[in-house]
Order: sequence, then structure tokens, then C-alpha cells
Amino acid sequence: MNRALIISGGGSKGAFAVGIIEDLEATYRLRFDTIVGTSTGALIAPLAALGELPTLKELYTSVTTNDLLEEQELGESIWSGTSIYTANGLGARVRQIYTDAFYDQLVAAGKKIYLTTTCLQSQELVVYTTDPAPEPGTYYRIEKIKNAEHFRKAVMASASQPVFMPPIRVSKDIPGTTNPGYQYVDGGTREYAGIGIALNAGADELFTILLSARTSTPDPETYSRLFPILQQTIAVFITDVADNDLYASRQYIHSVNYINQVKTAMKADGISEAAIGRYFSSTNPDYGNLVNRSPIKLHILQPQTALDGGPGGLVFDPIKMSEMIQLGKTALSMYVSHLRPGETDWA
Repeated sequence: MNRALIISGGGSKGAFAVGIIEDLEATYRLRFDTIVGTSTGALIAPLAALGELPTLKELYTSVTTNDLLEEQELGESIWSGTSIYTANGLGARVRQIYTDAFYDQLVAAGKKIYLTTTCLQSQELVVYTTDPAPEPGTYYRIEKIKNAEHFRKAVMASASQPVFMPPIRVSKDIPGTTNPGYQYVDGGTREYAGIGIALNAGADELFTILLSARTSTPDPETYSRLFPILQQTIAVFITDVADNDLYASRQYIHSVNYINQVKTAMKADGISEAAIGRYFSSTNPDYGNLVNRSPIKLHILQPQTALDGGPGGLVFDPIKMSEMIQLGKTALSMYVSHLRPGETDWA
């Protein structure tokens, strides 16, 4: 079984994902063949891949907003800058954690990490990966990571919320790459949760951690200033992207599983394997990817109500993030308690 972990964007709300991952590994001993990270998920994915849970937990319980982001003068940022904040603190922590030795260990372990970014120049969803032989992207472009510095830049680009944080030139000064002047930002502007990427990588059991709320209530606040309006607009945009990502992926998974059920029923009725193969044969490779796949299990792990951290998760409060870790653990426990016999072989 090819098992995948997918972690959505959400800034400080990533602490919720940390709680889930901690128990998936410590309690259920799960290991993942493929890990897809978007935005804050890109920060989490490599540490989760190597089981560096103490470092992961420390990262999401010991930093404040001022440790990661430096606010600039708003008027100057609007007219002559590329972002409202700089992210020197975040960059320093990425360099501190994701050293050359860490990257070498990640590659040696054969961990297939996929980090989503969005290219400002081409408007493409660009996915950077450590997979030595990735499948070609369908609705996205694949870029193989060349070295540790390339890896760190991809992590930073995926985590850089546009307007709030500066875009990253991922290929600048990296041998063997093209378009060094292209700028990249948060992959969540195109793909909030990389379920489709994991499916394309061959995953047949997907653990998807979404940091947006399952249900929401209207915000009674009257927005009267530019900055809160901008934050809320981005939050609305992320919700829309998330809904679209889930809908398309679920439709694909439902189709694959239904086809497998039909094949099983046909076999039970005495129809030969050869005949079933003829019925579902197609020269179209798109159909082949649909009718020849094994059944797919999709687990959605998501907070019931909105997490703290503000719109976009740009508020990093150690106390709140510690609480979110516990919420993640509770959400996983509740999810497992509602599984029916035979739905999983891991819990």
C-alpha cells in the first residue's frame, strides 16, 4: 500500500497538524511513502518524513509572530515593496533546521517529499520534489530538487503568503535550473491541499490534514481598515480553493472505487477476468488511470470549528499553538472512534 500524508496551508494553525502527526506516528506507528506539503505544510512535511517530532513540536510551540516576521512601514510596502512583512526570522529557522546534513538524510532515506509553490510569472502550480523519478504533473509542473539550498528555497517559497511575505527566487544561483529570475509564492494560491498530487504519485491511502474549519459561522466584525479586509479576503480565497480541491479529488476517488465495486460484482456473477478487462479497456490513457487503479481510501482530518491564529494563520502565539496541538490529537481520536470495522487496517 502506498500511503500518503497531505498537509494543507494555514500558518500557525499547522500546530493542529502537528498534534495529528504526533499520534499517527507514536500511537499508530504509521509511516508514509509520500508527503505533500503546502505553505505551513511544507515546513512540517520534511520533519514528519524523518520522524523529527520533538523538533516539529518545538517549532510550533516556541515561536511568536515577531520571531518569524518583521513588519514594515505599510505605506512604503504598498508603493515600493514586495510584501507587508519580511520573513528573515522564518528564513533563519529554515536554515537552522533544514541543514545540508538534514537534506542528505532525507534523500538517503528515500523520502518522497512534494512541496507546492505558485510561480508569479507563469501563474503555474509548480511542485518541487525529492522523488528521484516523479510522475509528470497533470495540472501542475514538476521540478526536481537539486540540492539542500534548492530545497530550503522551495520550503520558503511554499510558506510565503503573497502580499504578506516576499516572493522567493527558488532557482537563483542553483546549478542546473532555468528561469532564475522567476518568483514563487505560497502553493495554496493554486492548491490548498495536494490530494491530486498524492494521487498522481500513486497513493492509495491518503491522510489529508486540512487546517480550515469543517463548519464556519459568519464573522460579526465590521471591516473598516485595509489590512483586516486584505486578511479576510485571503481567508475567503483559501476557503474557495480548498472546496474546489476537495470536490475534484473526491469525485475521482468515488469513480475509482465505484469501478472497483462494479468489477467485483461482475466477477461474482461469473464474468471472466478477460471479459471484464475488455469491458473496461480503453486506448485513452486518462481512462486507463481511472479504470485500472486499486480502491483508494481517503481520510480527512479537520477541525470542526475555526482554529486560532487569525486569517491566514499569521498570528503565532505559543499558548494557542499548544492548544491547537491538543485539538489535533482530539480530532484524530474522534475520527478513529467513528471508523467502522474493515474501513482501515491501521487503527
